Amino acid sequence: MKIAYCTDTLWHPGGIQSATIAKADALAAMAGNEVWIVTTECPQASTVLPVSDKVHVVALRVDYYADDWKSKLLLLKSLIVNRKRHRRQLANFLRETRPDVVISTGTSEKFFLPRLRRVCSAVFIREMHFTKYYRRLASQGLAGQLAARLAEFWDYHICIRRYDRIVVLTEEDRERYWKKNRKVTVIPDPLTRPAPVPSGSPSKSVLTAGRFVHQKNHASLIRAWQQVHAVHPDWSLTIYGEGGLRADLQMQIVGAGLDGSVRLAGYSDDLLSRLSEGAIFVLTSLYEGFGMVITEAMSCGLPVVSYACPCGPKDIISDGEDGFLVPVGDETRLSERICELIENEGLRKRMGAAALEKSRQYSLDRIIPMWMALFKQ
Repeated sequence: MKIAYCTDTLWHPGGIQSATIAKADALAAMAGNEVWIVTTECPQASTVLPVSDKVHVVALRVDYYADDWKSKLLLLKSLIVNRKRHRRQLANFLRETRPDVVISTGTSEKFFLPRLRRVCSAVFIREMHFTKYYRRLASQGLAGQLAARLAEFWDYHICIRRYDRIVVLTEEDRERYWKKNRKVTVIPDPLTRPAPVPSGSPSKSVLTAGRFVHQKNHASLIRAWQQVHAVHPDWSLTIYGEGGLRADLQMQIVGAGLDGSVRLAGYSDDLLSRLSEGAIFVLTSLYEGFGMVITEAMSCGLPVVSYACPCGPKDIISDGEDGFLVPVGDETRLSERICELIENEGLRKRMGAAALEKSRQYSLDRIIPMWMALFKQ
């Protein structure tokens, strides 16, 4: 079977990039499959994960992001000129390669990919890596909300209807937003690499990871940590990631008198090793598509305390068994759950063992057969 993934980049760290590479590698390793990943951005020194020699990587060099940050005029150029270039180059690729299955990862190509049936008689699949109404959840102000709703209308009432199948990452997302759509299938993101064996040495470290952006809501975690720190000053909070809110978060930490307890550790290219050094993982996102970092933390034997945001945590975490779910924004409850795990080592270890067992449900060995079954169907 000839399978083509379409995405923006493999060179910037993120869940879409990691999951796409892991799935492409596993599919290419199966007898009878030939796999391509088609990107829009120029190649850089290395991809976010190593790509198998069996996977063909094609860089179209559309470079959407080369100029669009400079001005609104250049952003408009990116949306019009570059998208036209992207569509033409992708059509040429499909005409020459003739894949059986073409998958949009929900990046630049999602708006026009099924229109290319005229050059390729493949099955077209759309992956949803965010909860359906992520634009609305991410936007702020009246203008932002209006723009989000217009984009949602164009995407979900016009563009997405042309796909043969839609894949969402959680049962919650399907039941909440796609229940009446028979094209929708649930396939979770896989764990992309094996976790290191935990050191077993006692740790007094609570960890989280995610870009320093509004969606990840780190400011809420820092406020909750003030309550934890007041009771357990010997424990620390480490936040892995980078982003535009770094200066604001650092100012918040200093202003709260937590600069000796909370550390912004930056981006790590070996996050699993860092996670294996912790005792508890916390997620305070306002929304997710899945929350791959939750399964990664579980694979390191960490119990997870998470806001029950849409969508992902409620699919992955069994509340009270392998972690705790907390209503979004309830910082007092969040701090209480963290303290409960800090104060009860036996509970922490039991939940960590249950989390490790739960993580095995997301291994590539379990996820890839779900994709092959969908392709064959």
